Amino acid sequence: MAVTMHGDIISDHRERMLNLKKYYPFFKLTQISFSQFKDGRYEILDMGYILMAILRFFIEENNFKEKDVTYPKYLEFITDVLKKDFGLVLGEEESREIGDYIFDKIKNDGKPFDFQYFDPIDKKKRTSRVRIIESTVRNSTVWYSISPDAIEFYLDTKEIKDESRINVQQLLLEKMIRANNFKGGTEVVERINEEVNRLQLKKNEVMSIIASDVYAGIEAYEEFVDTGMKWFEDEEKLFRKNRDLIQAALEKIDKKGHGDSYFKTVNEIYELESQLKVAMNRHSELLKACTDMQKLTDEAVRKAKLGKLRAHVDFKNMLNDMIKTDRADILVQLVSPLFMPKVKKTFDITAIDNALENKPVKYQEAEKVSRQELTDIVFEDEVEEKRIRDNYVFLMDNILSALEVRNTFTLEEFNNAMKKLYSPDIVKNGDYYSFFVNLCQKKEYCIGGDGGNNESFLDEYVKEAFADKEPVTFSIGFNGNGKLALFDGCEVSDLVFVRG
Repeated sequence: MAVTMHGDIISDHRERMLNLKKYYPFFKLTQISFSQFKDGRYEILDMGYILMAILRFFIEENNFKEKDVTYPKYLEFITDVLKKDFGLVLGEEESREIGDYIFDKIKNDGKPFDFQYFDPIDKKKRTSRVRIIESTVRNSTVWYSISPDAIEFYLDTKEIKDESRINVQQLLLEKMIRANNFKGGTEVVERINEEVNRLQLKKNEVMSIIASDVYAGIEAYEEFVDTGMKWFEDEEKLFRKNRDLIQAALEKIDKKGHGDSYFKTVNEIYELESQLKVAMNRHSELLKACTDMQKLTDEAVRKAKLGKLRAHVDFKNMLNDMIKTDRADILVQLVSPLFMPKVKKTFDITAIDNALENKPVKYQEAEKVSRQELTDIVFEDEVEEKRIRDNYVFLMDNILSALEVRNTFTLEEFNNAMKKLYSPDIVKNGDYYSFFVNLCQKKEYCIGGDGGNNESFLDEYVKEAFADKEPVTFSIGFNGNGKLALFDGCEVSDLVFVRG
């Protein structure tokens, strides 16, 4: 009994840790306190509540309305939350500061949350990564969407893991239809649509894994089959059952006549029926997509097996195949070469001379083994971090060079100089202005030598890069209410740099 229990602990540990992974960012973020932000003026704010509200907002926009979110749209929502839920009536600048701070924390400054756990099978530490918000750039605009892990986390906080979420919601829908709560039933169908969309995203994620790594993709595919596809048949039955219940409810309300509440009830039933049809269509599309995925997976596995064929015959598997196919004639191909051995042997007379002239070596040379160091795996976020670090050091080097020429200058003057030195498109680089956003977190800097403190990752970048140079001190201030128009739809505040 103890051996079985210990085996279960080892074999199930990795799956349990990966299931816990999606909860890790929430508890990591809830440790953030607003008491240190802006001298504690916003201490009333609770990051756990704000995170759940933002997840619900992204699910509404991404899954219900089927569109990605822009940053101004997010700011509009978070400002409304701060006002209605926390009673904070703030100006535009204050709302933006809080919104920026919260969004940076939820995005983890552009990096995924690293969830570390011990793998008892391989006996080593593993790191799994999870994001809450994902981003893409289209037509010079950054669009944000919620990740599949974040959707699953949000649903898991209220629903049952070991059962089909769609089945659970359909049972609830059946109860609401029987209780004539058609409006509440519509909300349940919206949650069903949300789950179908989550499974669609999960299916796409499995396909991307299969395209890059077949063996990891097989594990992801098997997990998806166990947690999603195995319920499809039951879900289809419940869809049809609830559709019939709606039709019965509509016939029943028609028999009662046209009272005051008749039209309201009929509209609610039609709305519920319309939403359920959308859910059934999406569910059918998902089922078809999963069937196609199964075919593609089988084809990918077949190709991978052909690429891994070994140069020997597995007689046991061959025997099993012959038994399954009931084809003993396959033995002919295996045995026929053994009945035609080459009995006649010949010996070339010149081989005697070669044998006499061959001198044996006095010692046996050791086999030379080449040692090749394994290259480290470079993740996408590490590439991004290196690019940001290099750009930040480059821009700080240009600021220090400008301070050697002039003791004071404005951001507008610096921009013009950079466009002349390098390219007019430099002002369209995202790292260019994220550098100044981070730079404005402090009013004074001491760059070079041992000066400065590591209060932010920007300080860490520049301190390491300029440690061998003479210290330069300068301060940063705003140039009144001056605004710089860079290109269409982009405007920033002007700054003043003064060497101290």
